Amino acid sequence: MHNESEISFGKILPIGLMLFSFFFGAGNLIFPPVLGQLAGENLSSATIGFCLSGVGFPLLGILAMAIVRADNPDAMASPVSPLYGRIVTILCALSIGPFFAIPRTCAVSFDTGILSLLPAGWGITALMAYSVFFFGLSYFLSVNPSKIIDNIGKVLSPLLLFCLGVLIIFVLTNPMGSLYPANGIYKNAAFFKGFQEGYNTMDLLCSLLFGSLVIKAIENQGIKDHKLLTRMVVYAGIIAAICLALIYSALSYAGAVSTEAFGIVSNGGQLLNMICVYYMGFPGQIILALIIFCACITTSIGITTSISGYFHELSKGQVSYQRLCLYISLFSLVVANFGLSNIIKFSIPVICMLYPIVIAIVILNIGQSIFHRDKVIFRACLSLTTLFALFDGLRAGGVNIRALDRVLTEYLPLFDIGFGWVFPCFGGILLGFLYRLIFSKEGK
Repeated sequence: MHNESEISFGKILPIGLMLFSFFFGAGNLIFPPVLGQLAGENLSSATIGFCLSGVGFPLLGILAMAIVRADNPDAMASPVSPLYGRIVTILCALSIGPFFAIPRTCAVSFDTGILSLLPAGWGITALMAYSVFFFGLSYFLSVNPSKIIDNIGKVLSPLLLFCLGVLIIFVLTNPMGSLYPANGIYKNAAFFKGFQEGYNTMDLLCSLLFGSLVIKAIENQGIKDHKLLTRMVVYAGIIAAICLALIYSALSYAGAVSTEAFGIVSNGGQLLNMICVYYMGFPGQIILALIIFCACITTSIGITTSISGYFHELSKGQVSYQRLCLYISLFSLVVANFGLSNIIKFSIPVICMLYPIVIAIVILNIGQSIFHRDKVIFRACLSLTTLFALFDGLRAGGVNIRALDRVLTEYLPLFDIGFGWVFPCFGGILLGFLYRLIFSKEGK
């Protein structure tokens, strides 16, 4: 048995770094620099918003899994109904898995780290060859989950942090320029726009599945006591959150001070490449390729592992874990060859729909001592949140029902900036409490 005195920093650090590496992938690299350029002088509030949705809520998702004592993410929304919980988890698993996030790890690492090193015209053929190598390695490292802490937490994560550290030191010690005025919506709503940009990391959607993986990784070390396990999840989550927040802030700052040198660059991968070349020339491209590759392969491994484990349990063992890893890797390989722009284009509406739902689920489970996983509160909150999140998803996909859009824009606060779900979410919680209050009194 383990006791509290046996929980050393040496045991927690690899788990925290593993969790950081799972979260820190394709979107985490390419979106903050662009945010920095567009936010300009409003960099601080935009970065805080980005970190809240890209770091804070994913960390809360991990903690919620530990609080609820759930090693199956379906349980998080089960008070609504077991079917609802399963549907949400499956949609998240497919979105962060073979449909969008896993293919994006390959596409980003190729576009940003590899393509610039190749002769012109080799893009399509090279992407096919690279995707075979990338997903072959991802599959190889995913099929043995018992060694995942050693493979990722002790090897790839330190390499990733070292490479990022080199770039960040250059940026901080020798800024490329000064901050420019904010652009577009960042002028008046930098925090909210930054918060919404954090959706693109997809980390909150990953957190419920990563939570079960972290819990199992800790249990594999012989720790079964719930209080001890929760404490280790908290410590590991804090390590991951600190690393993520520091890197996001540094990358956003790098983007913000680059406007004077490069102008506005809409592609985050290209912008990172330009920053690396500015400071280090051709060696900078090599370092960037290493940073991107380490970030993307570790995320691919983490997602493949967690999703394969989930669907293995869902099939009640009828489909083997190794076979699921193979299926996910092969499907992701095919999707990756559609290209990064298409992957991002089709993912945004789905993310804008799922993110508010998962935020509401996390809030309800983190507040277990207040909400007591009450079915009425869960159903009222998530029914309204799901409905308005669907509207936000349709708008993000360019589908506007004009009459409804005008009404909601006029009467629903924050709807016009993509946060139409916020008031329905908390309004649903309030309605659930009022229902319980009224009927509990009547029962007396």
